[in-house]
Amino acid sequence: MTVDISNLYQSYRKELINHLSRIVKCPDTAQDLVQDSYIILAKTSIDTPIEHPRGFLYRIAGNLALDYLRHSKIVERHVETHVADEAQHPSPEQEVGADQRRTLLHLAIAELPPRCRDVFILHKLRGLSYREIAQRLAISESAVEKHIIKGLQHCRDRLGPHFGRPDSD
Repeated sequence: MTVDISNLYQSYRKELINHLSRIVKCPDTAQDLVQDSYIILAKTSIDTPIEHPRGFLYRIAGNLALDYLRHSKIVERHVETHVADEAQHPSPEQEVGADQRRTLLHLAIAELPPRCRDVFILHKLRGLSYREIAQRLAISESAVEKHIIKGLQHCRDRLGPHFGRPDSD
């Protein structure tokens, strides 16, 4: 039995696209798969008689959709693994960049006046609260706040070109 591909295309194209869209969840991908299905049907019908072209077409399209979904899952897993590896193992360039930024930050902090530097380090690097710093250094919480603001401004001024301007603290 000879298959009239253009007649099949006209008759079942939209129906098949809707069917595959529900499977692959993407109309554009469904259209591509339908096109591929018709190409496979046309090539197969040259050598092999096809008794039920509509059923054969749906079988081809379904298999292509499953292959597409399998491939998508493999790609998704690969991307997730790659992203996770990148986060756990920074590249040499990322490590060098981080080292350079740390060095610049330490230089900027070293330029601060001694009291301001002590307050800034205790708060930003050691995580102490304003109250804890005030008690430890025997100064007011207001003075702690002023030193931290001064330290942040100095670091922003010195490191801005290297870090960009942060929006918040």
